[in-house]
This record gives sequence, structure tokens and C-alpha cells, in this order.
Amino acid sequence: MSDETPSVEEIKERLKVEIPVDEEAAKAEEKKADVVEELKGLGRQFAETLQSAWNSEERQKIESEIREGVQSFVGEVDKVIREARESDVATKVKSEAAEVKTRVETGEFSKKARDGFVQGLQWLSEELGKLAEQFNPKEKEPPADSMPDDSAE
Repeated sequence: MSDETPSVEEIKERLKVEIPVDEEAAKAEEKKADVVEELKGLGRQFAETLQSAWNSEERQKIESEIREGVQSFVGEVDKVIREARESDVATKVKSEAAEVKTRVETGEFSKKARDGFVQGLQWLSEELGKLAEQFNPKEKEPPADSMPDDSAE
């Protein structure tokens, strides 16, 4: 009965082909999978650790202490600034500034400034004149006996 259809078992037997297995490649693949799994596990553990640290009472306590410290610092700086504004030195500076402002507005300061400016310009003009003379000395007049005499002709 060669015309008979082979059974499933017979087909399996006929198709059985020996596939060579590279044991080193299989081990390398297995190690690669192990490394990937270990890295995934490490990542999960790291995330959990960060989450635990962030939610810890110690971190919250430190944050609270830092906030209190910064608020205290700001309060002290504000206090010093208020005291400086109210001090005798600050009052004296304010009064002197008001006096200068009054002098400027009344013209006393502007008159002195104008006079000083005019004096400065006069001095500068004189000095520039002296400098110009150094670069362009006056021409000397020829002596009287070397002058041609028009009457002698």
C-alpha cells in the first residue's frame, strides 16, 4: 500500500532534520537576556528608591528647615534695611540731598557752575593759543639796515 497516505507520525519522522545547535551562541543570547532583565530590575529599584527618598520624612523635614531658614534670612535683611532707613545717617543724607536740590532750584548752584564753566573755557582758550604759537612761530621782521631803500634809486 504505497498509495496510502502517510500518517502524521510518519510525516514527522520524515521531516525530522537534525538542526545543529551552537551552544555558545545560545549561552550568549541567554546572558544578553539576563543583562537586559537585570538592567530593567535596576531601573525599577532606582525609581522606587528615588520615590521613597522624595516621600521620606527626612526630606520633608530638611525642606521645612530650609524654608524656615530662608524666611528668617529675608526677615533679618528686611529689618536691617528698615533700620538703615530710619537711622541718623540716612536722615542726614536725606536732608543734605534736599538742601542740594534747593540750591539747584534757587539758582545758587547753577550760577556757581556757570561761572566755573566760563573760567574753565577761558583757561582752555588761553592754553590752546599758547599751543598754537608753538606750532606757528611769528615770522621775524628783517633788520632795518637790510631793507631795500626806495629813495636811493
